[in-house]
Amino acid sequence: MNVNVVTYSSEWKIWFKNLSCNLSDALRDVSCRIEHVGSTSVEGLDSKPIIDIDIILEDFDGFEPAKKTLEGIGYCHRGNLGLEGREMFEISNPIHPHNLYVCDPNALAAKNHLVFREHLRSHPDIAKKYARLKHELAEKYPHDVDTYCEAKTEFISSILSQCDFSLTEIYAIKKANKVE
Repeated sequence: MNVNVVTYSSEWKIWFKNLSCNLSDALRDVSCRIEHVGSTSVEGLDSKPIIDIDIILEDFDGFEPAKKTLEGIGYCHRGNLGLEGREMFEISNPIHPHNLYVCDPNALAAKNHLVFREHLRSHPDIAKKYARLKHELAEKYPHDVDTYCEAKTEFISSILSQCDFSLTEIYAIKKANKVE
């Protein structure tokens, strides 16, 4: 997958709203909340034009009904891809490009996404630094999304360490983003 970081687009909010409405309708019998996470959720932040969505279940015991519902509307379950409490789903020919995750409310991945998003939203100066880093890394690794993601990890973990993440949590995040 190519790494293409582009200037922030206000359309990303609309893309998320469209996707979220479809998901909310389908998941109406599942206790959850749908969160726009990742760089496209931070106004003004340059990003790859792919919406990241976390469906955070009220209780992870509701995973099987959520999975069945998502499969019923065309999503394919890809598994947790090594991150406990975060299950990835994908769909062929999406209306908008997106990554979809179903998360345990206590999962480190969900906490990471939400805390990092809120920090960038409330610190525009840090969001600008992050955008510059993303552009530099996209130039350096234009055809290697895994290395691009791993190279962002130090920046992300330095922010999370200021947000009451434990050393154990920081280590787990770094390990999860390491290219094997």
